[in-house]
Amino acid sequence: MDKIIETDVLVIGAGPIGLAAANLLADQGVNVILVERHAGTSDEPRAISVTDETLRVMQQIGILDRLAPEMLMDTGARYFGRKEQLLAEVYPASPRLGQPGKSQFDQPVMESLLLEAARARPLIDVRFTTEAFRITDGPEHVDTVLIDDDGKHTVRSKWVLACDGGRSPVRSQLGIPMEGSTQVQKWIVVDIINTPGDPERFSEFHCNGTRPVVVVPGVNGRRRYEFMLLPGEEAAAMTSPEAITRLIAPFQTIAAADIRRAAVYVAHQRVALNYRVGHALLAGDAAHMMPPFAGQALNAGIRDVANLAWKIAANVRGTGTDALVNTYQAERRPHAVDMVRLSHRIGTVVMNVNPALTAIRDAAITASGIVPTAKAWLAGMKFLKQPHFTDGCVVAPGTSVPKRAAALVGRSLSQPQVTLTTGDAVPLDSVLGTGWALLYFPHDRRAPLEVRRVGTEGNHDGGPHLALTGVTAVTDTSGAFAAVAGSGMTLMVRPDRYVAAATTPDAERAAFEALAAYVPELACLQQTETGLPATR
Repeated sequence: MDKIIETDVLVIGAGPIGLAAANLLADQGVNVILVERHAGTSDEPRAISVTDETLRVMQQIGILDRLAPEMLMDTGARYFGRKEQLLAEVYPASPRLGQPGKSQFDQPVMESLLLEAARARPLIDVRFTTEAFRITDGPEHVDTVLIDDDGKHTVRSKWVLACDGGRSPVRSQLGIPMEGSTQVQKWIVVDIINTPGDPERFSEFHCNGTRPVVVVPGVNGRRRYEFMLLPGEEAAAMTSPEAITRLIAPFQTIAAADIRRAAVYVAHQRVALNYRVGHALLAGDAAHMMPPFAGQALNAGIRDVANLAWKIAANVRGTGTDALVNTYQAERRPHAVDMVRLSHRIGTVVMNVNPALTAIRDAAITASGIVPTAKAWLAGMKFLKQPHFTDGCVVAPGTSVPKRAAALVGRSLSQPQVTLTTGDAVPLDSVLGTGWALLYFPHDRRAPLEVRRVGTEGNHDGGPHLALTGVTAVTDTSGAFAAVAGSGMTLMVRPDRYVAAATTPDAERAAFEALAAYVPELACLQQTETGLPATR
């Protein structure tokens, strides 16, 4: 019988989603085995756009300072009509998470930095050239047969997290169906290098009605082109260096050696009906696939694992219930569905080649610029909905909570620069810690707000329990928390930086008790009597 290798979590797939998941899980104190069937990370530039929320996670993992120089930060998009007239220029409005709303990146660079971070964490065991073969679920654990160069091994873990891509063998083995469709149109994607000059900070969507084109700039000479493959064209012929050079010629002159990648892809718009079976969970493309037009596929996957990692870790430690893990699907699937639909709608606008419909489209978009509200909605990219949880590990605000404060619940907490009592300015996340945090806003608007951290400690029985571990006083001069400043209210913030509750002093106990269905020991915290001094 094979020797059984025990761990807390087995992560399958070492793309950016699996690598991020492993790092986040390790930072929550759980042991991880990360397996990948290929010999290393990908050297192909696939995903190319990241949101502020993804960059916030990269900041949390500790790679953003090295990733940022390889990115074109803070970008927008321009849409051109069938006569190449500018229809709209869009740009993310007022990012509030401490990072630009949209930026362009290079996936191989991100993956290499995430791998380096994973290998620096002792709790992560990274295994390449290793394939997950068979998963057998049990009442308390799950056994997975792995095949590597040395033969078969069995890993026994409390959870399996499948980040193994759109063709996910794990999803197939678990028998989880997907709903949705496959896009009829095929696209040629080309990544090139050695583009001269400084890039403009705008992607371009050329909705010309003949052969739609998408152009995405990058740094260090990188640029991406996407061209619709027309009926009758063969993929092999249209991805030859000669064909690629001809397609790109209207935009720039390239040599064959400048072509980094050229491939034809078919986009899918599909979402798994279930994200969990037993002790196995899906994340990233294994859970949802979407066209590239909204630039949300990788970002949706990062949101998945940021949402899930702390929940799995809490369950492994015994401080989170099975119901907490179940909130993953309730919180993440609706937004993934929204992003799939949005990507499909944008694609419909971009890909249209019907002369009458493209003329109507151009006129409608131009007309919307005359209406101030419509113009602000389009130009500020407000069509890109941010996650908002109304179901899951959140508490509906009571009637005594002001409307603006209630709107914070179920949304990602803002991350302004805050000032410590020493006078130093730091990102708010650096004060929150890796666990739950309670942000108390005194009635005196001039007084600092208090960040009360909740951590995991050992008890007399040797098991983990939650406890208040420190208080830091900070001042927010940005106005990010104007909705709760001077209110005497408390924001209960989850480890993934989402606001679980906004409560007045008389309703704090009820909020803790409501969250105890997911994290029982929260009900035991004497939050208003910390006995802890504020720290610098």
